[in-house]
Order: sequence, then structure tokens, then C-alpha cells
Amino acid sequence: MDTKRQLRRGTICGFLCYVLWGSFPLYWKLLSNVDPLEIIAHRIIWCFVFTVILCALLRQNFIRLLRDGRAIRFLLPAALLITLNWGTYIYAVAVDRILETAIGYYINPLVSILLGVVVFKERLTRLQAVAVALCAVGIGFFTVNYGSFPFLAILLALSFGIYGAIKKKGGYPAVEALAVENTLMLVPAIVFAVVMANVTGTHGFLAAGPEGVDWRTTLLLIGGGAVTAIPLILFAKAANSIPLTLLGFIQYVSPTIAMLLGVFVNGEPFTLAHAVCFGCIWCGLALVGVDAIRASRKASASEPTLLEREQAAYDEETASADPLTHPMYHGDGGV
Repeated sequence: MDTKRQLRRGTICGFLCYVLWGSFPLYWKLLSNVDPLEIIAHRIIWCFVFTVILCALLRQNFIRLLRDGRAIRFLLPAALLITLNWGTYIYAVAVDRILETAIGYYINPLVSILLGVVVFKERLTRLQAVAVALCAVGIGFFTVNYGSFPFLAILLALSFGIYGAIKKKGGYPAVEALAVENTLMLVPAIVFAVVMANVTGTHGFLAAGPEGVDWRTTLLLIGGGAVTAIPLILFAKAANSIPLTLLGFIQYVSPTIAMLLGVFVNGEPFTLAHAVCFGCIWCGLALVGVDAIRASRKASASEPTLLEREQAAYDEETASADPLTHPMYHGDGGV
């Protein structure tokens, strides 16, 4: 696949991924009657089932990664980080702190951008640097005016930022890698779910109510596997295809959706701090868009024309032909 097509597909995957993630509070709010820890356990279990089925359909062998020592060195910490991230997020939604998740995911792209520059030696253009500064000002203003230190936001940002860097550094196929991550966490998840069901009795999965099993809750917990896996697969494809700096800016789609849901659906207050943060970030995104358009035009201008590509292909073909028939033998200079 050529670079431009790979970049385009990676960008689309990243955008779709963050639209889905931004809409997650709507789904998890449907499970407000279930303990957040049980939701995490079932996310792992059913995400494992979903990815294994997907691997079978796509004829991808994730077992080979489980036997690969290098892969485990990348995917085990990735599995631990994404589990921590899931738990923090679900807890925040459960206690009506959706806007704090928005803060975390506004900070998260700065973590990704920083890792892209430091770890992967990516470079920021001038407009990107101005955009980062604007985003930092907005997030800083929001944090200072928040009233208390946003621990949940910081934990979300760091856990997912480092997770993304590990995924990019490893570079493993998206579906197979996610299947391995869930396999590594499967046994603890099953043990925890069984303990909740048989020891504490505070479980939502297959729980019996006055009218029998609560199938709505059970099906929502099972569906959490697909809801979890699909955006993570899209994220992994994006992380493997586009610069981490670009992925960092795309991530602002998710917290913007979450912020709007927190305000207009969950009824959380929208303050001056929110307004300043929102304005700074979208001004930064506008600059990034202008920079991307400029880069695209430069790339198009520097690409060879169809005639030039055909001529180059002809020259390559004739260069590998029989030396006695090569045009060099019949030119003015001879050989």
C-alpha cells in the first residue's frame, strides 16, 4: 500500500475510533446498576471472545504472538495499561464525572504528541507547535479552574498515552494483538467475575430478579466485548499507519463528544473554564487542519506525473533487459 493511501486509511480509522469512544458514556450509563469492577471483568471476557472469533474469520493466528517473547514484552504492559484505563473510565462515568473524562482525553493527545517527539523522533511543524501551545493553554486554564486536582483525568491521559506508544512501538497486527492482550488478562477477569457472582452475590450477569434473569443487563455486558474491541482495533490500525503526532490531534474528537454528552445529556455544569478550554483546543485543531492541507498540496505537487512514471518504468525495464539490445549500445557515446 502506498504511503498516501496508508495515511488516509489510518486517519479514517483514527477518526472513527474516537467518535465511538466519545459516545461510550451513552452505553455504559445503561449499565449503571452494575458494579464498575464487574463491567471491567466482562469487558475483558467478551472482548476476548469477540477478537478470537474475528481472528478465526480473518484466518489470523494470534497464538503465534502468545509464543513470541518479544510480543509478550510489549503486549503484557499494554494489557495492564488498557485494563487500568477501562477501570478508571467506567468508574468516572458511574460517579457522574464524564466531564473529567473529557479533561483526561484532552490531555491525552499532548501525552501522545510528547511521546511521538521524544520516543519516535517525530517533528512538529510551526503550526503544529502553535496548536500544541494553544491546547496546553486551554487545558492548563481548565485544570487550574477545576477546583481540585483531576486525578482521574491524569490517570486516563497517562495510561492511554503510554498504551498508544507501546502499541506503535510493537507494531503488531491490530486484531491479533488485541486478542493476545485479552488472553493475558482473561484468567483474572474470569476469577473476579465468578467471585462476584458466587461470593459477594452483587453481580449483574445472569442475575435473577422478580421476573427471572435480567437479560437486558446480561446482553449489554456481552455486547461490551464488541463495543470495546472495535474502536481498539481501529486505534491499533491508526497507530500503526500514521504519525503519533497526527493521531494525537485526532484524539480531540473523543473528549469533545464526551464533553457535550456530559453537559447536554448528563446535566453537568458547563463553566467558563470549559468554554476557554474548548475554544483553545478547536483553534489549535483549525491550525492543524490548515497545516495538513498545505502538506497535502506540497506532496501532490512533488509527485511525478503519469508520463514520468511510465518513462521511469520503461527505463527500469530496459535497464534489466539483454545488454546487447539496450539503447546505450546504440547511442552516440557507445560503451
